[in-house]
Amino acid sequence: MHKPPISRISRNGYVVAVLATTVIAIIQYFLLPLFVGSPPLLLFLLGVALAAWYGSFRAGLFATVLSTLASIYYLIEPLHSWQIVEQREWLRTLLLFIVGGVLGLMISLLRSGERKALLEVLRQKERLEREIVERQRAEKALSAAHTEVVNERNRLEAIMETLPVGVAILDAQGGIIGSNRAVDQVWGGPCPPVRSISDYAVFKAWWVDTEEPVRPEEWAPMQVLKKGEPVVGQLMKILRFDGARAIVHNSAAPIRDATGRIAGAAVVVMDISESVRREQALRESEERYRLAIDAAQMGTWDWDLGSRKVVGNPRHAALFGYPPKETEMTEQMISDRIYPEDVPHVAAAVDEAKEHHIRYDCDFRIAWPDGSVRWVSSIGDFHYDAHGAPVRMIGVLRDITDRKQAEEALLEADRQKNEFIAMLGHELRNPLAPIRNAVHLMRKVDSPDPNLRWARDVVDRQLDHLVRLVNDLLDVSRIVQGKLALHMNLVELVTVINQAVETSHPLIEFKHHVLSVTLPEEPVYLEGDQVRLVQVVSNLLDNAAKYTPEGGRIWLSASTENGEVAITVRDTGEGISRSLLPHLFDAFTQAARPLDRPQGGLGLGLMIVQKIVEMHGGQVEVKSEGLGQGSEFVIRLPLCEQVCVVPGR
Repeated sequence: MHKPPISRISRNGYVVAVLATTVIAIIQYFLLPLFVGSPPLLLFLLGVALAAWYGSFRAGLFATVLSTLASIYYLIEPLHSWQIVEQREWLRTLLLFIVGGVLGLMISLLRSGERKALLEVLRQKERLEREIVERQRAEKALSAAHTEVVNERNRLEAIMETLPVGVAILDAQGGIIGSNRAVDQVWGGPCPPVRSISDYAVFKAWWVDTEEPVRPEEWAPMQVLKKGEPVVGQLMKILRFDGARAIVHNSAAPIRDATGRIAGAAVVVMDISESVRREQALRESEERYRLAIDAAQMGTWDWDLGSRKVVGNPRHAALFGYPPKETEMTEQMISDRIYPEDVPHVAAAVDEAKEHHIRYDCDFRIAWPDGSVRWVSSIGDFHYDAHGAPVRMIGVLRDITDRKQAEEALLEADRQKNEFIAMLGHELRNPLAPIRNAVHLMRKVDSPDPNLRWARDVVDRQLDHLVRLVNDLLDVSRIVQGKLALHMNLVELVTVINQAVETSHPLIEFKHHVLSVTLPEEPVYLEGDQVRLVQVVSNLLDNAAKYTPEGGRIWLSASTENGEVAITVRDTGEGISRSLLPHLFDAFTQAARPLDRPQGGLGLGLMIVQKIVEMHGGQVEVKSEGLGQGSEFVIRLPLCEQVCVVPGR
């Protein structure tokens, strides 16, 4: 509420004074004949009262003056004149002026008191309204504060319940006034009521370092309540309520009130039994690792990419030709000892491991100060920061000089072996031609003596077998040395199959086997070396004939599918053991048989088959259910991709 301005109130009073005085004067002027020249001047007091009520004392006084002047001029004889003749009229005029002044003063005082009372009432109302608003605000603030306190308590309780460690709140006497579930989990069951320090006897604990029992006053919260300072890191063994034992980490801190006095304590207890066991296992693992490193005479190294320093064990320094005590080296010290020709190789291996986040694995040479050269194998892994940038590399180093020398000796022996096989094959081939000619001459003589015929046939068969052995040796030598060449031409499948059957027919007939051949009705063409393909198929047929008991069955079939031809040779022979299957295509591999086995052979045929098929872009598969279950070989070769014009068709 706002009090109206004084000037506006006064102005309203003056207006009322003028209007009221004018109206009353006019009324009395027209009623003058009724009053026989003596109108009642006190009627002007009504205007004075109105002016003083709506205005102020000044307005009332102003109305009194106007009323007096109007009476003199309009109502008192002589009219329309300012003269007053009779004394009686003077008294009436004076009485009007005095009474009007007094009335204006009284009404003004009365009005002023009323206004003051009204203003006071309004002020009291405004104050009461402000107090009500402030009280409502205070109540809202109090309610919000209470809600926030409740929410904060709920949040605190929720946080406590989600903590993986036990948390308890104690009062000033050491009694537990609140705890989370983790406390019960640490102690293996609900904790009994604890109201003071004397109740701590229910908790059984021993110091880890001394094995002495923990007295109630030695617990962290009791020391906090006594000294007012935090206690951190009490390690103790406890007897849980479920009978199990555990190792715990106990800490406490004081809780103070607004005056700074200790009102209680907050306790944190954590079961670290698993961590202790892992730490013990880690120490044992590190000890085993150190023993293994020492036993293997391996050097360990840690390369800090920030400082560019390499820290290793004494063995690492010794492998680089430095004194064993030189365990910290710079990158330059390392590169100075790497064999010059191997430096780019080592740098490339490091860069590749860093770029592709793979393991660094590199063999290189180290030049020692005495001029000797040692081979080492270095393996390591990069470690990266949160942004993926490499920060360090850790690895091991070991001397492989003896292994490298053994590998070189093995390679040299293998080279000499290959040269010997090649030379042996050529040397054995030289006498075969004269023997073959002699057999032909013996057939032309056609001696009637059955013994001579038998001897001639034996020589002929064994000569064929010897030729095959020599050819296998020469083929293996060419394959190993990468000298086996193919003469690629357009080849018809039926031609390859017919020539292979023709080549293997004597052995199949000699063993009294039944051979079944199944071929596609449409012509099938391959791009390959016809001689070598015939050799592959006949080799499989010969194996089937040799390793199938007399009177067995052999199936040779071919089919096309998905742009390739599958040639299958299946038999009812001895089968292949599961242990031999993975090594069947290795050189000199055969099932265990006595040296005088009737089948003969050097165990090179299947290796030659696989290499020739692979050179044609195909593959060989073998299947067998086991010994006595027969075997099945499948050759898959790509069909001729181009449309070729076949002569004569």
